[in-house]
Amino acid sequence: MARILVVEDEAMLLMLASIALEDHGYEVLSAANGRKGLELARSEHFDAIVTDFMMPEMDGIAMLSALREEGHKVPAIVTTAIPRNQLPRNGEGLFDLYMAKPYNEDLLADSIRKMLGLAAPDEPPSTPAL
Repeated sequence: MARILVVEDEAMLLMLASIALEDHGYEVLSAANGRKGLELARSEHFDAIVTDFMMPEMDGIAMLSALREEGHKVPAIVTTAIPRNQLPRNGEGLFDLYMAKPYNEDLLADSIRKMLGLAAPDEPPSTPAL
């Protein structure tokens, strides 16, 4: 089971994303701001991170930057209502996928699945070619 860290300062969005990802079979841990997300990411193993951009204490880009500087290579999705072309230039290369808010939670779960190279729940296991 893949472990996902969800970092979001809006309590309702955090709850919705966490529940949706758990419903799709992911183990989810969450943090309400970038500083808490950074602490969790440093102390736990995650297969992917989903983070809001604008948050109190530390934004998502700063959190990802700190993790990358420390050598963490965990795939990341940044979610925000800000258009991608208006994100800070120093954020380039820190995340694997941008998702505009509001986003569909099923699309989020499917994007994580694809990003991690996991089979869809209804797909039969692949068989090796003979």
